Amino acid sequence: MSKKQFGNIGKIGSKNLKIKPINIRVTPSNRISNAQLKKLDPKGIARIPAIRVNRDDLLNLRANESWEITAQKLRDKDMYVAEYFGWYRSDQTSIDVHPENKYYPRLDRGAPGFLPEMRYLVLRFRPEMGKRYRMTIHLKPGSYRNKKVMTNVTGRFNDIWYINYQFNEVMFDFLASSNEIKISPIIAGYENYYVKYQPLQIEKITIDKVED
Repeated sequence: MSKKQFGNIGKIGSKNLKIKPINIRVTPSNRISNAQLKKLDPKGIARIPAIRVNRDDLLNLRANESWEITAQKLRDKDMYVAEYFGWYRSDQTSIDVHPENKYYPRLDRGAPGFLPEMRYLVLRFRPEMGKRYRMTIHLKPGSYRNKKVMTNVTGRFNDIWYINYQFNEVMFDFLASSNEIKISPIIAGYENYYVKYQPLQIEKITIDKVED
């Protein structure tokens, strides 16, 4: 079956679709400012500290409304996958988020080469602003120790999370202040002049509106 490069997933078609570039910013909780981030080289970006959360505490939050996205269900109520960089087949079992390899004529001491650049999966929905939500990104079983994922749920800042390799998941909570949620590929370290990314293979994404 043929593969299709993804742009706006809300309108699935056979032709290539453009991906909007997304600026990288980080929260104060990552102990680095946006101004500092702009000065970092790829090695510095790969070394940004990641946040850990108490999974049991988040699981104990009581949900009163939920949404679920899978490779076979890209829309649930008012939530849908708006775009991501990758390929889609109707029979695939995961949503695979990839970086984009961009060609540069003068990359390494004047020599040409490709540099992987961050691209996000973008979810859109209509949250109740100021209300608390719990997000769980369930991943395909794999080797995730010391690997990270970058998310943006406010439209202003990014957070970097360690993947919980015991449960193959990323889990966190947030107060809604935007109608977009962005999820990066796996940040797996660095090599030579670039950040090492790996495809993030998502089995499903669950978002719960929870009681404080």
